[in-house]
Amino acid sequence: MREGDVCLVDRDAESCVGDFRWFAENFDLARKSLSFAFADRETFAAQPFLDYRWKTDRLPRRELPLDTMLASFPQGAAPPHLNFIWHTSFCCSTLIAKALDHPGNNLSLCEPQILIPIADLKRAGMFAAGRLSPRLPEIVFRLLARVPDPDTRITVKPSNFANILIADAARLTRGKALFLYSDLESFLISVAKSGIPLLKYARRLFSNIAGDTGQPLPWKPREIFQMSDLEIAALAWHMQIGEFRRCCSLFEPGCVASLNCDAFLADPASVIAKLDAFFDLGLGAVHGERMLRGPLLRSHAKAPSEPFDAKRRAQEKTMMRERLGADLERVIDWSYRACSGTPQGVPLPMPSLADRYP
Repeated sequence: MREGDVCLVDRDAESCVGDFRWFAENFDLARKSLSFAFADRETFAAQPFLDYRWKTDRLPRRELPLDTMLASFPQGAAPPHLNFIWHTSFCCSTLIAKALDHPGNNLSLCEPQILIPIADLKRAGMFAAGRLSPRLPEIVFRLLARVPDPDTRITVKPSNFANILIADAARLTRGKALFLYSDLESFLISVAKSGIPLLKYARRLFSNIAGDTGQPLPWKPREIFQMSDLEIAALAWHMQIGEFRRCCSLFEPGCVASLNCDAFLADPASVIAKLDAFFDLGLGAVHGERMLRGPLLRSHAKAPSEPFDAKRRAQEKTMMRERLGADLERVIDWSYRACSGTPQGVPLPMPSLADRYP
């Protein structure tokens, strides 16, 4: 590479790093490079998901080598400020993230795609084996933490497939972490009501996170193969709760809280106010009421054109409980015996957000 080419790469890296609009979109292992898509704040906030479902084909794009990005961030710099909403899926995480988004206060980034390959690389032992720089998770967090203005916070809602990165986030960033979940029955009903696509999703989730503890599973492959879709989904819920329980002590006191989504559904305006105080977003007392009156809480967060609210969610839950019948209770009871480390009732030891703020 000629000297002039090196300077050009450096200028490209500097412009990407210095402008939050160059969104770190993905990481390519084969090329050992990060790709960026250029968009504005409104575009980021409008996406239900910033993953493969976000169509970036017509956006300006750049690709930069990992080595160049490593050189752009000096080692030993102060950790970036990032808030996180870690979740178990089907627990209003997208809705809550969107409810907290407000120009000048907070930008919510929902399920950035780039965290998925980073999580998979950690599962594969690539950082520990020295095949990739162990600084890659740090670089990605720093890129996500860039802000449109000095007064804006960034709240990241990762995919639950990236929950293996919770410990890295606790070590490499500063900010607050919310562990958001639903009860097991609600999780199973959400999986079952959409049929084969979500049943396949639950099996994929199980297979991805099954080794995240670093310990062998207590079931033989033949036993796992014979488990029903609902049983696999139940184990996936317990595994996610287990990850939360293992990681909660890694955060500084006051920097971590839990939330059962039922508390949000019961009183969304109050919980939004508590989240505002917890994350220190400065949204103000009227923000929750404004959300309550607006369209956000009356539409499906993943598909805004579809009407959906807490009442309809409760009706669907009742209908599915009747449809699943005794098998639902059987699977729940079996799963708590199979995963005896999960407490009955409130599953997480950290303080509940619903009890922390007036």
